Amino acid sequence: MARRIFVAIPVSKLLQETILLWEEQYANLPVRWLSEKNLHVTLIPPWYEERVDAVCLKLQAFRGMRASFGMEFTRVRFGPDEKNPRLIWAEGEVPRELLSLKDGIEEALGQHGEMRPFRLHLTLARFRPETFSSFPTKKLDERVEWRERPASFVLMESHLSPHGADYEVLKEITLAP
Repeated sequence: MARRIFVAIPVSKLLQETILLWEEQYANLPVRWLSEKNLHVTLIPPWYEERVDAVCLKLQAFRGMRASFGMEFTRVRFGPDEKNPRLIWAEGEVPRELLSLKDGIEEALGQHGEMRPFRLHLTLARFRPETFSSFPTKKLDERVEWRERPASFVLMESHLSPHGADYEVLKEITLAP
């Protein structure tokens, strides 16, 4: 049976704690905040796969790969479209090395990149677009200084439900500093 999987960079405990503190000031918004364990940066978007073991084997080739880049999130906004938002997310400039890692993984897995350019973003909350009109604030463009130095990337499985998605780590690939 096909499973819904994707490749992501998990968020460190330190950044999880920083995000949880930031979220407290917006606790009145009618959104579904992602749990700490579900916070991640998606490298390869979800696809359905029957041969998950084969994907894990292909990802092993990246174990110990040198990863001397950092990610910096500089803004928190409604997204992905400000006119019809459905997320709260943190954004930042895409490090060249992150794009190279993403491209290498896509090639190894035979996944074709999305048509739209890759954006460094970290989803913090989800909501139904039709509920946005009831929000106490319609503008969110807050400057933040959240830094992360990836130590690994993961193959995750997405479990969808009416209450939102929950993610399970299937394989972690450690990167060299």
